[in-house]
This record gives sequence, structure tokens and C-alpha cells, in this order.
Amino acid sequence: MISKDDYQMLRNLEEFQYLPIDCFDQLMAATHLRKASKNHVLFFKGDNRDKLFLIKSGYVKLEDTDSSGTFLYTDYVKHNTIFPYGGMFLEKTYDFSAKAITDIEYFYIPVDLYENFVATNSTQMRVLCQKLSRLLRIHEIRLRNVVTSSAQDRIVQSLAILLFDVCEDNILPFSITTVEIAALSATTRETVSHVLKSLKEKNIVELSGRKLVFLNRDYFLNYIY
Repeated sequence: MISKDDYQMLRNLEEFQYLPIDCFDQLMAATHLRKASKNHVLFFKGDNRDKLFLIKSGYVKLEDTDSSGTFLYTDYVKHNTIFPYGGMFLEKTYDFSAKAITDIEYFYIPVDLYENFVATNSTQMRVLCQKLSRLLRIHEIRLRNVVTSSAQDRIVQSLAILLFDVCEDNILPFSITTVEIAALSATTRETVSHVLKSLKEKNIVELSGRKLVFLNRDYFLNYIY
């Protein structure tokens, strides 16, 4: 069972607020809150897609690799975000893995129950479609990023997505390596290091250890719209 405060918090989220109260109560009776340490795996690619997850605090990394271990897909999920939306009403297994990159608190919600309730509620279904459209827009930007010939532009566009899609302020709330940025931008670690050095010299970003700080937010606007 979840607490009264969590019940009210979840009720106010767009993903639930248009469900009839009896349906919402049934969903909450089957929803659980858990804590997990950094590096805990929530699910692996190919696992049965029987749960949706909502991060209450902390951050999660989504990833998919090929047989050689090369990253094919990398994304990040912040708190108060439900995932995965991909496969809704369609897939029976997860298309990627999800791992905590900080300590986290998360809710897990039965997929079948949520899908059944949403499918019979046109207003809640409209909200879900809007969420999927916004997610699609982000992935369209990422696709545009991948096909850009300039490696520097791909790196800066990847940083822009992190800034506007993940950051609460101008500081990336988790550590990130040049290898991870290279995976996001489809380039090499050496090229990422070169571009970051240039951005640091121009006071656009600051990188201390693995902590990334965005010093010039306006600079990245041109790369996200």
C-alpha cells in the first residue's frame, strides 16, 4: 500500500487525473513503492513487460546494446516520469534495459490494469497520446542529431537534450562520462573530449570530474528547436 501523500501526488499527475476514482483506487491498491541503490537494474531487455515505473526521486538510464556491447540506444529518465511508454497496448516484453544511476525511489504499476482503464477513458487516452507525441518529438530531434554530418553539432545537440529534457536547473543531476556522451551523439570519446574542451574554453560548459554544468543556457537553444 502507498501513503496518503503519495496517493494524492499520483492522483494529481496527468497520467492518472482523469481516471474515475474507483479505477484509480484499484490501480493504487496494486501500486507499490520501492527503494533501490545506484546500479540496481529495474528490468532487462526481453523481460516480460508487466510493469510501468514512475520515479519518485533519483534518475534512471535506459539502454540497449548489440552483441558486441556497443550502445544502440541511450536515454535518461528523471523523477515524476512514467516509463516505458514504448510498447503500450502492443509489446509483451521490454525493448531495452533500465538501470538506476543514482539511488532511487520508484513506484511500480501493473501495465495491464493501467492499459485497461486508459483504453475505456477517452480523456485519459488523449493525455497519453499527448505524452507520446512529446516523447516522439524528442526522438525526432535525436534522429536529426544522428544524421547531422558535423560531429561537433551532434555532441552539442546531445548536450542540449540533456539540458532541456533532464536538468532541473543548469547542472546535470548525475555524473556522465565522455563515453556516454559519445554514445548519445554517435561519435568517439576523443571527439567528445575535444568538443568539451572547446566549450569549456568559451565558458559554455564546465566539467569537473564527471559533473557537467551548463554555463550558457541560451547557446543550446539553437540546437533543440
